[in-house]
Amino acid sequence: MITFAVMQNKTLLIALLCSLLFLTTCENEPAPAVAYLEVTELLVAAKSDEGTSSAKLNTIWVEQNGQQIGAFSPPCRIPVYAGENQTLRFIPGISLNGVYSQRNQYEMLKPIEKSWTLEEASTRVISPEVLTFEYNPTYSLMVIEDFDGIGLNYNKTIQSDTSLLITSDTSEVFSHPGELPNKSGKFVLPPVSLGEFKTLQAFVLPKYGANVWLEVNYKTDVALTFGITANEILQSAKTPVVTLFPNEEWNKVYINLVTEVSGYPNALDYNLFFGSINTTDDTATVLIDNIKLLY
Repeated sequence: MITFAVMQNKTLLIALLCSLLFLTTCENEPAPAVAYLEVTELLVAAKSDEGTSSAKLNTIWVEQNGQQIGAFSPPCRIPVYAGENQTLRFIPGISLNGVYSQRNQYEMLKPIEKSWTLEEASTRVISPEVLTFEYNPTYSLMVIEDFDGIGLNYNKTIQSDTSLLITSDTSEVFSHPGELPNKSGKFVLPPVSLGEFKTLQAFVLPKYGANVWLEVNYKTDVALTFGITANEILQSAKTPVVTLFPNEEWNKVYINLVTEVSGYPNALDYNLFFGSINTTDDTATVLIDNIKLLY
């Protein structure tokens, strides 16, 4: 018993001495010099063949000299290390499938790198023009439907009770600052009815965990579902991916199709579909625009 107590006391003494040594070392080490970055907004600049520049980037990941600083939601003030020739890398992020709490780096946009000298305790305000991202040329981008051309790239399915229309009504058409509003897609659902539309073209998409994204602008009175149809040799399987809630204003969503596409490794190709069910006694309207496929 006595031996055990002595050993305990020695162990406590050693632990205390180590703690004091650690605290002394920490107190003598100077704190790193810090500067601040102020970020107000993240934008996108699409080329002429890439469709709208409309975006909903709500997160930015920051790396400094190859070291990750963290993820931040603009508008924000970001602490970074001060010093000369600091290399900063900015990676844009989005809400996955429209879920605000699920943030995801969006690799379909190219990161932005800057080299700045940052004075200690200084604040650099980064204008939206500096953090305007371009689509990453490493990946493929297809504007599936912007409703501005002749004809439509979507057909109504056999189950659909209504047709997909093109509207030029200014109260219905999607518009983005700096772009001329043209036309948008529209379908009207009578009480207790279904509207469903599938791409005319079937797409060969990467599998085995490769990310496949769909960008869409939408405004809807009822829940709106997006999904894929996987076409195998002897059968086709229709799989919903995400259902979006009704909204009174135009919104942008980034839909990840990786799970559903990779879930059918034997598929030859895939069609895309969207649709809504109106279970009410009132007429419902769904507006949609700028459908992009990226992989």
